Amino acid sequence: MNERRMFAGGLLFGTLIGAALGMLFAPAPGTETRERLRREGEQLRERALEQADRVGDRARRTADEVVSRVRTTASDVIDRGRSAFEDRTERLREAYETGRDAALRDIDRRTDDLD
Repeated sequence: MNERRMFAGGLLFGTLIGAALGMLFAPAPGTETRERLRREGEQLRERALEQADRVGDRARRTADEVVSRVRTTASDVIDRGRSAFEDRTERLREAYETGRDAALRDIDRRTDDLD
């Protein structure tokens, strides 16, 4: 992405320099050349602003897409984590109940043996 920006910037800079040099060495009088340079400079500025707007819009759309993907991924990770936590909690509860029941049976058996 950075290489494209640098290329576009270099291309724009080269175009501006080429246009300016071409007009300066053109056979037209200085006042006409300066007026033409001014007009073309304004046109270039307008085109650059339009391009900047397009790039900004594209960047905003890309950022919105990235944010959406991150939110979706985060939601998926949270859901998986919650599910794993609930699974482990259920297994722990079952293990506790099994141990408790075994202990109670053992106590009952020992009590019966004493009687």
